[in-house]
Amino acid sequence: MKNGIGLFLFLTVFAACEKNNPVSEEKPVVSSGVFILNQGRQGENNSGISYYDFKTGTVTFDLMDGKLGDTGQDMIIYGSKLYVSVHGSSVINVIDLKTAESVKIIPVEDDEAHPRGPRYLTSYGGKVYASTYDGNVIRIDTATLAIEKTTAVGPNPEGIAAANGKLYVANTNGLDFPNFDNTLSVVDIATFTETKKITVGRNPNCVAADAYGDIYLSYKGNYADIPSGMQKIDTKTDEVTDITGISAGENFTVVDDILYYFDVVYNSDGTTSCTYGRYNVKTEQKVPGEIISDETKINTAYAIGVDPENKDVYISDMKPDKIYVFDAGGIFKETVNAGIFACKFVFYYD
Repeated sequence: MKNGIGLFLFLTVFAACEKNNPVSEEKPVVSSGVFILNQGRQGENNSGISYYDFKTGTVTFDLMDGKLGDTGQDMIIYGSKLYVSVHGSSVINVIDLKTAESVKIIPVEDDEAHPRGPRYLTSYGGKVYASTYDGNVIRIDTATLAIEKTTAVGPNPEGIAAANGKLYVANTNGLDFPNFDNTLSVVDIATFTETKKITVGRNPNCVAADAYGDIYLSYKGNYADIPSGMQKIDTKTDEVTDITGISAGENFTVVDDILYYFDVVYNSDGTTSCTYGRYNVKTEQKVPGEIISDETKINTAYAIGVDPENKDVYISDMKPDKIYVFDAGGIFKETVNAGIFACKFVFYYD
């Protein structure tokens, strides 16, 4: 669930596996590979985590054996563990990287046991942080694996990133369509309190930090007369700069100095089309060439990930559920087995 509720309209079962990816029924010995979070359909408890082993080419289709819960949202590695936010079930599942076994399921609830709905995750200074759809950010101690504090931000927050001693949290007000918010909360990590709100593009979505202390933010607009776009925030001054020529309301990722992005255009005839691109965060220039340089067609892109070692690009397609892998030059390499709405890629090398 990327922004708002009720966008899950398509498949109800896991996609059939591709011939070039043998499927293992056994728990993997995690070494070098990619974890794939399959979001599932809202209300059907069919989210899951796949693992693609680079050495063997084998896919373990669902590490959690159908028990991850309802609507997987985000996933990060911190230390020796994988943290997975599961929005519909309102939990954060903590998984040991080596054994691929769950070590803790953290309920994300308020004082009256109402679900908060965890969304996006980030980490900083020994803690893991999650935005929650009830307008808060929670802080998890990675030693005790318990929620130790909560702080208020804006309505229905989504993306969250940490830089320069601060958290940046995208406030969407996504449950009040079409009255989307246009603010980014700044939370001082030392005191864990919101210090200000910055005005950004309408309906902010994903947030990510680069290696130079800058935050990048995509916004979706209002799906009508306000377009999507991307902005940069200087965390020293909290000044916002528009990045012209990039329409990136959907998912993006920053790997080394390159920001990889895509946007989905919903056409009036009911079809969709996707635009893709790369942006160098160090030179602040678009990168020549295409993410997809051959004739491969993706119907409706849903998520993008980049292998930090060889710069292979992974793009999930939600119609039907597949993952396409392209080399650094944009040439199609293979498809990888996908569950319902593959929404996050986390690469791991031992």
